[in-house]
Amino acid sequence: MPKPTAQAIAGDPGPAPIIGKLGKYELVEELGRGAFGVVYRGRDPFVQRDVAIKIAAANAPDNDAAFFAEARAAGRLNHPYTVLLYDAAKEAGQRYIVMEYVQGDTLQRYCERHGERLPVSQVIDLALKCSLALDYMHKNGVLHRDIKPRNIAMTADGAPKIMDFGIAAMSAAAAGSEPASGDRLIVGSPMFMSPEQVRGETLTPATDLYSLGAVMYMLLTGRPIFDAEDTRSLFMLIKTERAPSLRGHRGIPDSLALFVDRLLSKQASERHQSGRELADDLASVAAELRGGTRRRKLSLNNDTLKELRFFRSFTGDELRELMDASTTATFKAGQFVIKEGEMDSSLYIVLMGLAEVRKGRQLINLLEKGDSFGEIGFLYEVKRTASVIATTDVMVLKVNAALLDQMSEHCQLHYYRVFCENLILRLTIGTEKAAAMLPKSDLALDFILP
Repeated sequence: MPKPTAQAIAGDPGPAPIIGKLGKYELVEELGRGAFGVVYRGRDPFVQRDVAIKIAAANAPDNDAAFFAEARAAGRLNHPYTVLLYDAAKEAGQRYIVMEYVQGDTLQRYCERHGERLPVSQVIDLALKCSLALDYMHKNGVLHRDIKPRNIAMTADGAPKIMDFGIAAMSAAAAGSEPASGDRLIVGSPMFMSPEQVRGETLTPATDLYSLGAVMYMLLTGRPIFDAEDTRSLFMLIKTERAPSLRGHRGIPDSLALFVDRLLSKQASERHQSGRELADDLASVAAELRGGTRRRKLSLNNDTLKELRFFRSFTGDELRELMDASTTATFKAGQFVIKEGEMDSSLYIVLMGLAEVRKGRQLINLLEKGDSFGEIGFLYEVKRTASVIATTDVMVLKVNAALLDQMSEHCQLHYYRVFCENLILRLTIGTEKAAAMLPKSDLALDFILP
């Protein structure tokens, strides 16, 4: 195991020192350690990106299958709200896995009793996105079994990233064997474990959703569901006591409290049965907070548009010209925004909601407020290479290529400069993901630009 060296001298403007190497990877700093593993921030010098490297600790059991179970579980997943797996290997007797490095705090920061609270709307948004990630995970045969605030990072732009698949289990179909039932073994983090986990019973997707409900409870209140003096007492409360309801808590809508109550039901059959079902319910609460059905009357004034990354550098006059070349459209959850194989010359910018990019039945990406899509069709008027489907109710701005000719030359030049900058950014990010997850695919652009 490489040993960290002393930190760089305070104020030294140079790059972080390399404290060791493992294969091609450079180790930069230790991020944390557990009973059987140490996580480092590392550097892949070939693709020039930071990575997170989990190395088996010196006292870890000499069991390759157990250590690489995390890699097998995470390696099945490619979702915007889960960390990506890049590599897994054993070199010179050292076992390690290489994952996406997420720069940002975990949700634990927002769960402290006297700490900072996130706005209710942001808790709903994070939970909705986590529920979509869990739905994807479960459909791919993976149970996480350790959903907790420390295992959910939040990126700089506020998106969640579920991580640490160290005790994840795969279904029989995914693993090619009997499903993990617990075998009377209790696995997980006590404060966020479901009653069936405490009993060592067979686990289902509803188990992960219970844990997500426990995370929501802490984010909303700053305290755990149950306070107990020791783990034994905590387990007894989890098995027998009804979780305190959030109904009537100041600032928490009753509809949200009702869904949290349902997630924390003692019986798995009484909870939401899929992440998609939970996401739909949370989307309805988010719409309620935005003002019910009035959310469709989004006012597209300059201030509203400047909240979106695409429009921040435009002047008021330029925004008015651009709006004259655009229309808005709304789509209900489940409706196609664009279909694979269709001809369409519009650029789309998401004003509200979430949408999925799919090629066939494969989920490629998730689009949020401020994201754009349809660049290739806008430029070349070719058939769409993927479909975009509304995950929640969605409103988009459609920029019509033909109408742009009516704008002033200055405004057109500004628009195309921003368009190209945005396109390059998406290509850079998308190509990195495609390279990591689909290294042998000839369809990288299809997955990046629908």
